[in-house]
Amino acid sequence: MNLRSRLSTLIAARVVLVTLLMGSAILIQISRPGAFPIDPFFALIGLTYALSVFYLATLKYAEHHPWLVDMQFGADALLVSAFIHVTGGITSNFSSLYLLPIIAASMIRYRRVAIQLAAFSAVMYLALVAVQYIDLDLPLARRFSPVVDLPTVRVAQYTVAINLGGFIAVALLAGSLADSLRSAGARLEDASDRIRDLRAFNGYVINSLMSGLFTTDDEGRILSFNRSASTIIGIPASKVI
Repeated sequence: MNLRSRLSTLIAARVVLVTLLMGSAILIQISRPGAFPIDPFFALIGLTYALSVFYLATLKYAEHHPWLVDMQFGADALLVSAFIHVTGGITSNFSSLYLLPIIAASMIRYRRVAIQLAAFSAVMYLALVAVQYIDLDLPLARRFSPVVDLPTVRVAQYTVAINLGGFIAVALLAGSLADSLRSAGARLEDASDRIRDLRAFNGYVINSLMSGLFTTDDEGRILSFNRSASTIIGIPASKVI
């Protein structure tokens, strides 16, 4: 599967995931009104749809401009950070969403980009938690953050450590698997090319023989021959076992 096909699959998966998130948000809002600020949540979903349209429009340029692909993963990490912020930050149940763009990056751009994205996601998550626990004058951030009971600092530190460790571990594991798969694919393609060249060389050598060549089994039955051998032994191809 080439880069364009993989990116198309990624864009489709992103749209499906966002649609599921929107449905979940509607159900949560119906069952627990005011659980989180619904307006910025749906604004982020709309932004994701708009970005998906933009990604489709630039799809044909992705192979020659890899930074367009990296931009998608960076935007995904930013959107996930925003989702987590409006759904409670340190208390949000969506922190595992960071793993999805990391896994996608490892599959499409392999281990190096996956590790870079994991580090970027870790910085964003730390920033979210810092905004909640440190008295920073950020009116816009506090405006779209729900009012939640924050856990103790020790619990927050444990939660952050678990999440950051998960980001890096997934990036390393998925990236290593993707690199191994790419290497195996390259070796398989190289072996196929060699077999194709050997087959062509073998056919050229056999067809160049002036005296003819044929092969038999243990019982002396003719299995195959070239045209020169067919002329010498006088056996049509339809009679060969």
